Amino acid sequence: MKRDLKTILLVGVSAVFLLVIIGFTSVKSGSRQVNDVLVDIEDQHGNYFTDRLEILNLLNAESTDYVLGLSVSQLDLKMLEERVEANPFIKDAQVYRDIMGNLVVKVKQAQPIARVFNAKGPDQYIDEDGFLLPTSARHTARVPIIEPERGFSWKENITETEYGRKILSMLKYIQEDEFWRAQIAQIVITKDGELTLLPQVTKQEIYFGMPDELEEKFRKLKVFYKEILPNKGWNTYSVVNLKFKNQIVCE
Repeated sequence: MKRDLKTILLVGVSAVFLLVIIGFTSVKSGSRQVNDVLVDIEDQHGNYFTDRLEILNLLNAESTDYVLGLSVSQLDLKMLEERVEANPFIKDAQVYRDIMGNLVVKVKQAQPIARVFNAKGPDQYIDEDGFLLPTSARHTARVPIIEPERGFSWKENITETEYGRKILSMLKYIQEDEFWRAQIAQIVITKDGELTLLPQVTKQEIYFGMPDELEEKFRKLKVFYKEILPNKGWNTYSVVNLKFKNQIVCE
């Protein structure tokens, strides 16, 4: 019985001691100043639409609220993440402290997959989730150009309309295929919504029709590039029409 009592007392004293150590460590950690800011920007195929200086400027609220030198307890990590994510090219930001007293900022960039040429206003990028982004003086992404012959009512994201969702599916199809990513330079959207593709290397206009039946149409187009052109000559045809079922019409 006495042995059990001693054991209970020993466990109780050890628990109190552990709590005191944890509390002391927490207070000491909370009073520690931010030693440095470490920025890690995820590479999106060589595209950097932001850099460390811009991230620091966002963290510091454009030089009005410096984080360097603050104690850890003064930091609102959620607010700092929101400041960084205010940049439209930043898809996600994670801000946390490491054991050395540094503030770590991990940034995931948005990935543009097309650029919309707007005759009546500034150009915009479309990212992999369909969001419309401004162009950047810092970097130009090598992505297909979309030239619409009519205006669209998209405000923030092209998935706001059923047609926009189809366009995004097609853009992602091109982006995910190495051959088409290198081959398709421009997409013209006609007034009736049909598409004309302009290739990077050859001179053909490719009448794609509506942005549907992607697998079938791109399969036919690959037959044209892999089998017809090598036999007939790269500039024999000026038009390739994919709109007809199970046919490739070349003129």
